[in-house]
Amino acid sequence: MDDVRRSVRIAVFLSWLLIVPAGFVYLALNHPAASPDFRILLPVTILAVLAVYFPVRRNGIPLSLVGWLTLPAFLHFGVLTEAVIIQIALLGTIPGNLKSPDPLHRFFFNSTMTFVLSVVSAGAFHALGGSAGGMGMADMVIPALFYIAARTAGNILFMDLYQKLIGNPYPLNSEIVLLDVIAAIVVFTYGLCAYFLYDLIGFYSLPVLAIPFFSVTMMMRKYDNAERVNDILTQAVELGHEMSGKITQPEVLDLFVRRVPKIVPADSLYIYDIRNGRVEPLICSEDGEQINLNLDSLAPGEGIGRMIYRSGKGLLFNARQEWNDHAEQYDHPEAESLLGTLIVRNRKIEGIVGVMSRRQNVYEEHHQRILELLGSYLSVSLEKARHVQKTVHESERCGLTGLYNYRYMESELRRRVDLVLTGKSKELSFIMLDIDHFKKVNDTYGHQSGNEILITFADLLREKVEGAGNWTVARYGGEEFALVLPDIPKQDALRFAEEIRNEIEQYEFLIGTDEEEPMSSVRITASIGVASVPDDADSAMDVMRNADRALYTGAKQIGRNRVATYSG
Repeated sequence: MDDVRRSVRIAVFLSWLLIVPAGFVYLALNHPAASPDFRILLPVTILAVLAVYFPVRRNGIPLSLVGWLTLPAFLHFGVLTEAVIIQIALLGTIPGNLKSPDPLHRFFFNSTMTFVLSVVSAGAFHALGGSAGGMGMADMVIPALFYIAARTAGNILFMDLYQKLIGNPYPLNSEIVLLDVIAAIVVFTYGLCAYFLYDLIGFYSLPVLAIPFFSVTMMMRKYDNAERVNDILTQAVELGHEMSGKITQPEVLDLFVRRVPKIVPADSLYIYDIRNGRVEPLICSEDGEQINLNLDSLAPGEGIGRMIYRSGKGLLFNARQEWNDHAEQYDHPEAESLLGTLIVRNRKIEGIVGVMSRRQNVYEEHHQRILELLGSYLSVSLEKARHVQKTVHESERCGLTGLYNYRYMESELRRRVDLVLTGKSKELSFIMLDIDHFKKVNDTYGHQSGNEILITFADLLREKVEGAGNWTVARYGGEEFALVLPDIPKQDALRFAEEIRNEIEQYEFLIGTDEEEPMSSVRITASIGVASVPDDADSAMDVMRNADRALYTGAKQIGRNRVATYSG
């Protein structure tokens, strides 16, 4: 894509070099200006520059209405005068183009396009019988209408072609076309008024028309800016509501990373935690995709994040040279504009949100306010997600061992059995374990020591299933434990159960946490029962009942410390 755009830039410059200078020489020799009056043309040119510098905006799309000045100039003095005024007026685009990645390229493109359109629209005017200084419908009004139509259509086609050449997949849309048509209507009517009024009162026609024109332009710009800010606020509030509906931290962060660049211009986005005065990366993204940022937590005085943190209010930079000295650990050679805000709750800085753009002069003050609002929403949503996850964890887990509790295990078992019965899963095995003679352990060593054994026993089971993915290990109740093994045949479950039994038998369980007494070790064993679906049962309750029956009749009653399977 960069190679394509580089080729387009070269082609645009060569086109300008071949067309514009030679074109002006041709116009000067073959279509010289008709008695130009510099007393009127100088202020017209100044106003044209201002009209380009302060375009009317609608939904952020600039609409240059400079045609109300260049149209009467063309009708009075010809195409050469009009082309010169437009080329000079393009100087007014330079400040705005500074925000683009290649402002010089934009100037050459605009210069070439406007010159070609000046010649083409003048040709359309004369082809329809128009003549400079005309006053009637046939020799002025209708040709002028075609002049505006040709210029507008040419502008649309030029921009559409250019966007396709640089790889924009959606170069043209109905809103842009409609706005260009509306602008053409305004230019045509206002330009005709300027043309006829100049014939009546001369120079004084300029302030009569310019004052209301620029007054309305400024009001429309302010209105459009306010409307766009309100639209951004609406999007921010909607994102806040959506984040509040997420119940896990990854869901909240993923939504934030995907949506924020659509609200605030951002090629890169960074979120940092503030922990004990340290700025630690939480999540990073570039071009909407999460990336791994290999940064150590930043010590005081290091990096952009720390600089924003120490500012106490957030920072806004328009160009790389303003923040580059603070970016030793950052590798973003294309980044220019940077905006950072603080996440503050209860007067305490909890984090930082930073965005970067490859363009200069992108961010304005309202972007900072919006990002602060989004940061507040993020903080609240993350806190809510943590609370929800804590509540869910507590409701699903055994308080002593940290394993899933019976209620969660039964629900998961029912779901997995349903998958088998509906053909979405092939089979399922269920393992039940019971610690042998556990009452004797409690009577001998005390219930606290018994709890220590239960915790260690649970850790062994957790480690054993670690990495299995969708396996579930739970505390069934008391000294009983259970494992749900989706897609595991009974024979494989039996082998796995035997491995567990053997490890428990060989393991030394340490008890006695009192600092005044030495640790002591205890040996225990476990009896295990195994059943499966669909071989041994066709419901969750049946497979639990049959595994329990295998445990007691096939293991406990014939000596304990063994694995038994259900056999109907």
